[in-house]
Amino acid sequence: MCRESLSIAYSIRRIIKLSIISTAFLCLALLRSEEGLARAVNPVDLQLVIALDVSTSMDLDERRLQRDGFAAAFREPEIIQAIQRGPNRRIAVIVMEWAGETRQNVILEWTEIADAAGATAFADRLERRIPGRMALGTAIGAAMLRAAQLFGESPFDGGRRVINIAGDGINNRGPEPAIVRDRLVARGITINGLPIVYKSMLEGVVDRGDGRELRPGQLAAYFDREVVGGYGAFVEPVFHKQDFARGIRHKLLREIRGPDRLAADSHLEGGWPAR
Repeated sequence: MCRESLSIAYSIRRIIKLSIISTAFLCLALLRSEEGLARAVNPVDLQLVIALDVSTSMDLDERRLQRDGFAAAFREPEIIQAIQRGPNRRIAVIVMEWAGETRQNVILEWTEIADAAGATAFADRLERRIPGRMALGTAIGAAMLRAAQLFGESPFDGGRRVINIAGDGINNRGPEPAIVRDRLVARGITINGLPIVYKSMLEGVVDRGDGRELRPGQLAAYFDREVVGGYGAFVEPVFHKQDFARGIRHKLLREIRGPDRLAADSHLEGGWPAR
């Protein structure tokens, strides 16, 4: 009798355990289903990660130029028109600051922009941010990896995923950008570059971080060769301080419209050619 009771108790415990496990798997499946549904009902034409260089080589004036340039661009009617001419008439944007290998910080979370009001609100939030400053070198490859992770955290679903990375120097910490670039391109991600050339042109050199120097005219070529990649990828170098805002606006227009729509926009000529 005692053995029968123990057997029954064991069977009950086993049934309860299996029920708990089954319930857990069911909850996980429902959660994944809800996540998939959330993405399906939030389609956008573009998911854009804006990655701003705030390494110690970037002075406060440059960091403000980055911030204000993007804020001003999102207030431009031409940007709004480009967004609203896409199939889904909306994009999603997130902003990240970066510097050394372990120095990446999201300053504005994923935001949907579909009209002038949304774009202005986004620009206002960005403009109110005090630009950060982080040390430990210039880790472009690590910044690209973190930017790619942000797509997995996005509540939106978009056919194009683009990383817009700005910087005033070359990689001197962490993984090589070209290796990271190739991995991300294989996943369907496009990386575009905004090399800030004008300061290095004034100083005469770009610090490699290893005691060697790089001619300033080579910085844009470095971005083109080692950083950018993917369908329609391009480099938009900033050669003059006064052209910072124009360069950002031009770059955003190309990214929002995408390579397929860009071919019909003859007034968007200039910059480095798309791949």
